[in-house]
Amino acid sequence: MQGCAVEEQGVGAGQNGMLLIRTVALLALGALLMYADRTTLYPMLKVIGEGFGLSGTATGAITSTYFFLYVAMQVPAGLLGDRLGLKRVLAGFFALGGVALLLLGLLARSYALLVLLVGLHGVGMGAVYPTSYGINIGTVPKERRGLASAVINSGMSVGTALGLAFSGPLYLWSGNFRLPFLVPAVPTLIAPVLFWRGLPEVRKARPRGAAGNAGFSLGQILRDRDLWALNLAAFCSGYGFWVALTWGPSFFATERGLSIAGAGALTALPAVSAIPAALYVGRLSDRVGRRRLTLLLYPLAALAIFALAYVRSLPALITLLIIYGLIGRTVSDTIVISWFGDHASRKVPQALGAAVGVFNLIGMSSAIVAPLVSGVVKDLTGSLTGAFYLGAVVVLVGMGFGALAEEA
Repeated sequence: MQGCAVEEQGVGAGQNGMLLIRTVALLALGALLMYADRTTLYPMLKVIGEGFGLSGTATGAITSTYFFLYVAMQVPAGLLGDRLGLKRVLAGFFALGGVALLLLGLLARSYALLVLLVGLHGVGMGAVYPTSYGINIGTVPKERRGLASAVINSGMSVGTALGLAFSGPLYLWSGNFRLPFLVPAVPTLIAPVLFWRGLPEVRKARPRGAAGNAGFSLGQILRDRDLWALNLAAFCSGYGFWVALTWGPSFFATERGLSIAGAGALTALPAVSAIPAALYVGRLSDRVGRRRLTLLLYPLAALAIFALAYVRSLPALITLLIIYGLIGRTVSDTIVISWFGDHASRKVPQALGAAVGVFNLIGMSSAIVAPLVSGVVKDLTGSLTGAFYLGAVVVLVGMGFGALAEEA
């Protein structure tokens, strides 16, 4: 790929295929652990809020702190990866996230310390997306990029399901909300070693005689209409997703009468159903194009989020959550990041880490805004129903932004 250098010597055709498989598998593992670590917190929000006597806004601020620092790291981590090597930055910051998670499980006995360690974990995990997808875009050819992105996003889905499904039972078994953080800390600390040994290094290739062009490349990224349209589409899709994911367990437990374990398991259903859907749609987007599939999925996802707050029976909730998994953010983001990669690899191949960092900074800003705004809605109205309705509207707006981007 023009503008990129993959440090892997003596690789033949068969070996190159194995390298791609190994690369995508390890990136999927990183996504799995990042999301398992993150979603472990969500079923614990109700327990933590009650234990520390917190308001809905203060409880929502826990996840917003994580995502504020996570998002703040996106562009710096991408620029650092372009300069020092994407693999090196991925492994180093992932290790930092693992240490923070371990300390969270061992030491979080006050609200202030819990927020501090959650934020530090966010800093560590803030480098994962720009470096992982920078490696993906820099090593996987365009005609396989949708499928590769789907595999990585499937890792996110598995991690989401694991975090939501096991957090509640671990708490109920131990009576200690810190244990659910200790369990995933172990594989999170092992993963950087696997990254270092198994991933190829992708570095920015500089033109001869050039002193460096990172600022110019960042300017190109910030001025590009297609990239901005996809950035904002990702934000809108993410807003609805984070409303459902971060507040879903509390909503189902408080307003639908489910147990903590049951609410967490129910919220994990979209992550499970998204796996086959993402793999199919990702491969389909390689064949038929990204744009038309994106514009189809967004309004369907908005309708599903709206209906989640409207229906009351358990069978209807289960059905809707499965449907949302088939058409929601995990599936649409498989297409959107591949679509973004198609543009970025052609327009700014020398700054893939920075480009993906900007993309995820905008997209994941929704994870800061959505939990906090939803907490405010809950405090003002006494219910989270309005927060789900607002999330559906924002996702629908995202379809308009997606319509502004051209097929690459």
